[in-house]
This record gives sequence, C-alpha cells and structure tokens, in this order.
Amino acid sequence: MKKTLFLIPFLTLALIARAQDFQTEIALVEALDFNGATLAKAPAGKSATLQLARTKFSVPLGSYTSLALPTLKLGNIIGHPTLGWDDTDFRIPEGVPAVYEGKWALNDVFTDGDFPVAIYGRMPSEKPFPWGKTEKELSCRGRDPHLIMLLDPSREVKRVYNVRNLSITPKDSLFEDIHWAVVKDGVLYFSISTLTAPEEGTQGNYLVAVDINTDKTLWMSKPRMVNSSNFLIVGNSIICGLGGSGIPDYIYVLNRFTGVKTREYWIPSAAHWFAIGDDNTLYAALYDKHVAFKITK
Repeated sequence: MKKTLFLIPFLTLALIARAQDFQTEIALVEALDFNGATLAKAPAGKSATLQLARTKFSVPLGSYTSLALPTLKLGNIIGHPTLGWDDTDFRIPEGVPAVYEGKWALNDVFTDGDFPVAIYGRMPSEKPFPWGKTEKELSCRGRDPHLIMLLDPSREVKRVYNVRNLSITPKDSLFEDIHWAVVKDGVLYFSISTLTAPEEGTQGNYLVAVDINTDKTLWMSKPRMVNSSNFLIVGNSIICGLGGSGIPDYIYVLNRFTGVKTREYWIPSAAHWFAIGDDNTLYAALYDKHVAFKITK
C-alpha cells in the first residue's frame, strides 16, 4: 500500500521521489504482560557473556560528541546522523522518509546493526511557547519517539512497529521514549527509557527483543536496566547503563538471547554513551568523565 508523505523543505528532489514510493507495512508486536520474566532460552553454547575489567584510564568529560579518543567520535563509531538536538547536523540518510504517513516526523536513524533503523515521533508543535519560539522552529525532529521503521534494503516493503502496542503491567510512565534500536541476526533490540530518574518501584527503563520474522516478543528485560543513550551488542552480550540523581550508577551486561542480567559494574556517575575501540576496550562517557574497561571473555 502506497503512502502519501507530507514533504518538508530540506528534502532533496531525489529523496522526495523515493519517499513518495515508499511502501510500508504496520506490524503489531505481540502484546505481552510485562513481568521481567525470561521468555526465551539461550541457544546451546550462548549462555556465557563477556566480563569487564576497569582500567586506569579516566579523564574529565571534555565533550559529549567524543568518547575520549579522536577515533571514537559518536558520529563515526555509533551511527547517529546527528550529534545534537538542534538541526545543525541533522542529515537524513538517502531513502529515509522525513515524515511517515503525515503523522510522524523522523527523530533519528541508527546504523549500527545489519541495516538502518529509523525512529519517528509526533510532529513538532507549531504553537508558540511563552517566549515566542515553537517546537518546530527549535527542531524539526519528531517528539516522544515510539515508532520504529526497519529499512532492510533486501525487502521492497518496509516494516514499522509502534511500541505503544506493547502491553505493560503496570502501566509505564507516559514520558517513555525509544532511546536506541538495532537489528542483529533477525532480532530487533530497542531500549525504552524514561526522561526522569528511574525510581524504585517504577516499571520503566528496559530492553526489548522482537523477532522481525514472526513479530513475536522474545524477551523483555527487568525494569531499571537502561537509560543510557545507547547500548552495544557484543557477541552473546548487551552492554548498557543505568543511573541518575538519587540512584546507584551501574554498567550492566545482559545475555542478548534472554535479556537476563549476568553482571554489573559500579561506576562513579551515570553512563551516557558507550563505544569500543580498536584495542577491544570499552569506553564509556559518564556524566562528568570518561572511563574505560578491558573486555574479556
């Protein structure tokens, strides 16, 4: 089914032509009551996860756009099309619709996995704030991102998931958004994080894994597992972070086949970004500094 797209000025003519022919299919994620239970079993030989050993490397945080080393710029190693909230560096990759079905605006595109994944949120409001500016004037990005579009180049019809279809018990905070999404080996992994610190008793800040061939949820992690800006998939493991005002700050290692937490590492402040260098070292940008861990099996 063809979708008519409302085009916005910064699209090139070539992108406009492709966007008008962009075919999508809405896939309903199987709704499951959330209880943090394991829904999947790790394949034989896949239950072991990596370990981290803290190094002596630790420097003050100089910039949110780098992870301590020049080769670890966020735009190079993590796969963001932009490094900031404003539109200065907002570059839409070729073939990605800026607006989906006239209702959702592009928020970001992640290119870490087997193919790009785009996320969309509500259209920015054109109603002025008390100081005169509108949301749209501040940024054309979609707000409250909750739509995930799989941009598999091998398929003519793309797949779209609305994560608000997930049945969560008890109901999560209305302020939860998708922070990161990646497809690896036929599985879509995404993190849903609150905009505020995850206090004890809340059911937010978790990871979800969905089989993109069956649209079935494979697992949902326990709550309060992730509010870092990204997570990394390394072998059998997922590396993520949780922290904030008034709660302990940790780096967690999860089994990527089950979502079960296997290891935790205390850090002095909340982790925002992760990246892995050529030396097989995990670098983490914390609230106020960079730290590093040697990855071991």
